[in-house]
Amino acid sequence: MGDRSNRLKFRKRRLRMGLALLVSMAVVFLGGMTFLRMEPAATADVAPLAGVESPRVAEAPDAAPDMEALQAVEEKRAAEQRAEEAAAKEQEEKEARQAARKKERQEKKEAIAENPPDPPTNDLWMSIPALGLYDNYVTNTTDYSAMDNGAIKPAETGFPWQENANTYIAAHRLGWPGTGSDHQFYNLPNLAEGDVIYLGDADGTTYTYEVTGFKEVSFSDTSVTAPQAGRDMISLQTCIENYGDYWTMGPDWSVRYVVQADRVSVDTA
Repeated sequence: MGDRSNRLKFRKRRLRMGLALLVSMAVVFLGGMTFLRMEPAATADVAPLAGVESPRVAEAPDAAPDMEALQAVEEKRAAEQRAEEAAAKEQEEKEARQAARKKERQEKKEAIAENPPDPPTNDLWMSIPALGLYDNYVTNTTDYSAMDNGAIKPAETGFPWQENANTYIAAHRLGWPGTGSDHQFYNLPNLAEGDVIYLGDADGTTYTYEVTGFKEVSFSDTSVTAPQAGRDMISLQTCIENYGDYWTMGPDWSVRYVVQADRVSVDTA
C-alpha cells in the first residue's frame, strides 16, 4: 500500500510540473507574439543622428599648382609668339625688298627706253659665275659650225640692248679640246632659278639676268628662239641625250636643253 501511495503522489507531482511547464511556455509564447506586434516605441519623436556632411567635389580645395609646368607653358607661348613676330617681320621686309627691287628695275627700264644703249659693234661677252665661265666671247653668226670654237648667237635672234629681245646663245656640252667650246656648257643643267648671268657689249654696258625657267624641246621646235612680248630675256641652249637624261654623253644628243633668264638690270660703264 505504501508503494502504491508513493507512486500516486509522484504521478500527481509530475502532472503538476508538466502543467506548470506548459503554462510557462504558453506565457512565453504569448509574450513573444505581443512583442512582435508592438510598434517601436516613440520612433516618430526621436530625431535621427546628425552625420558629418562630407565636402562636395566641386567645393573641394584645388591642388597646389605646378609652378614649373606653368612657367614652361608660358615660356613656350612666349617663344612661339616671338617666332611668329619674327617670321611676320621677315616676310614684311622681304616684300619691301621685292617691291623696292621691282621699282628700281622699272625705273631703269624706263630710263633705258628713253636712252637705249647703242654699242658700235655687235660684240658680246658672257659670264656665268655658277658655271665658272667669265668673259666668254659670243659670236653672232648664221654658221652653226662656229660653235666648235665657242658659244654663238644665231644672227636672227635679238641683242640684249634691244627691247623685248630674246638673246639666244648656244654652246657644246663636250666641245673640242684646245678651243673655247671645250666643255663650255657641260654643267648647264646644274643652273638653278635665281642664278645670275651677265652679258656685256662693246661699250662696257652690263646686262644682268636671273634664271627663271627651263625647257626641254626637240631640235625641230624653234619656238624657244622667238622673243616673248614684255620680256627682256636670254636663252642658253645645249644638247642632252634624251628628255630628262642630262649626264649621258651621247651618242645621239637628241634633245635641246634650254635655260631661260630675265633681265633684272642694265648698268652702263
